[in-house]
Amino acid sequence: MKSSGYYVYFVFGGLIIIATIICGFVFNANPIFIVIVALSELVIFMMGIIIYNYFFKQIESIRLAIEKHSDSIPYGYSEGEIGKLSSSINNMLAELKETEVKQKKEKEFLRDIISDISHQIKTPVASLTVFNDILINEVEEKHRPMIEESGLQIERIKWLVLSMLQLARIEADAITFIKKEVSFKKVINSCIDILLVKAKEKNITFNICEKDVIVNVDEEWFKEALINILKNAIEYSPVDSYINIDIKHTPLETRIYITDYGIGIPENERLNIFKRFYTIHSNKVNPNSVGIGLSLSKSIIEGMDGKIRVESKYKDECKGDERSYTRMVISFYN
Repeated sequence: MKSSGYYVYFVFGGLIIIATIICGFVFNANPIFIVIVALSELVIFMMGIIIYNYFFKQIESIRLAIEKHSDSIPYGYSEGEIGKLSSSINNMLAELKETEVKQKKEKEFLRDIISDISHQIKTPVASLTVFNDILINEVEEKHRPMIEESGLQIERIKWLVLSMLQLARIEADAITFIKKEVSFKKVINSCIDILLVKAKEKNITFNICEKDVIVNVDEEWFKEALINILKNAIEYSPVDSYINIDIKHTPLETRIYITDYGIGIPENERLNIFKRFYTIHSNKVNPNSVGIGLSLSKSIIEGMDGKIRVESKYKDECKGDERSYTRMVISFYN
C-alpha cells in the first residue's frame, strides 16, 4: 500500500483511541481499564490492517497479472479461497490460450486452403475466359445470350475467389494495414471513377458534399471497402436515381454517410447484412449477388480501427411521405 494509505490508518486508529479515552473519562471509568481497552482496540485495529493488506496484496497481484495479459497467475497462494481463485483463473487462462491458438491455426489453415484454391483455379478460369471469347464470335446469334451469361459467371467466379482470399487473409491477421493521412474526396472520387460505367448503366449520379476531411487509413484497402459499398448501393438503387455521400467531422470522430434510395432493408434483416454469404429479400434486384462484399468491407474498416453500421427504412415500413433508403455509416475516431 502507499504511504498515504498508512497515514490514513494511523489517523483513524488515533481517533479511535482518543474517542475511547474521552468516553472513559466522561463515564468516570478506571484509568487502568481505559488504557487496557484503548490498547486492545489498537491491537485489534492493527491486526485488521495487517490481514486486510495481506489479502489486498494477493488480489492486487492477481489483478495486475490479468491486466498485463500474463499467461498465468502467480502460484504463491495455495490455501484458502484466494488460492482457489488463483487456481481457477489459471485454468481459465490456459483454456483461453489454448482456444486462441486453436482459432489462429484454423484461420491460417483456412487462409492457406483458400490461397491454394485461388492459385489452382486461375489457370482453368483463364482458359474458360479464352474459350468463351472465341465461342461468342463463332456461335449462332440465338446462342450468343447463353455465351454472354457464361462470361458473366466466369467473372463472378474470379471475383468471388479473390474476395474470399482477401477476407481470409484479413481474418487470419495476415495483412498489416499501413495507415496514413489521405484526402477522403481523393479516395472517393477514385472509387467513383472505377464504378462510373456501372452507374451510367442505370443513370445513377453521385452527390458528394463539398467539404473534405483527412482520414487516417490504408488508402488501397479503404478504396476496396468503399468500392464494395458503392457497388452494393448502385445495384440496389432504382434507375434514374442518385447516391448521396456526406461527411460529418468533429474533434472526436469522422463519419462518412453513403445513402441510396432503393427499397431499403426490413428491420429484421439489418443485423445480418454484414454476414458472409447473406443475401436479403432484394436479391431479385441482383440475382448474381453472393453476399460477400459488405462482409469484406466490414472486416477492412474494422481492421483499420473503424466502425460501420447500417440505417435503413424499408418501403413497406414507410408512412405518409417517408422515403425508403439504405445508409451505410462509417466512423473513425480522430
